[in-house]
Amino acid sequence: MGKGLHYKDERAINAFGSRVRELREKSGMSREEFANQSDIHFTQVARIERGETNVTISYIYRLAEALGVEPASLMRGGY
Repeated sequence: MGKGLHYKDERAINAFGSRVRELREKSGMSREEFANQSDIHFTQVARIERGETNVTISYIYRLAEALGVEPASLMRGGY
């Protein structure tokens, strides 16, 4: 390993964000509606979907709940 405490896997972060955006769009929710539903600020949701931020486990659960999916389904695809 040896990547240090602040290692970020950009591919995984981008794939996660793309998956969140894909499921949000499939659900028919706007980004603003999704932000309200997940109780995550609109700009943070935008950063997640663009793969600019590494989310916490609590965010994963909030995003999944707002989308009506299991948290694990946010990890699938594209990686």
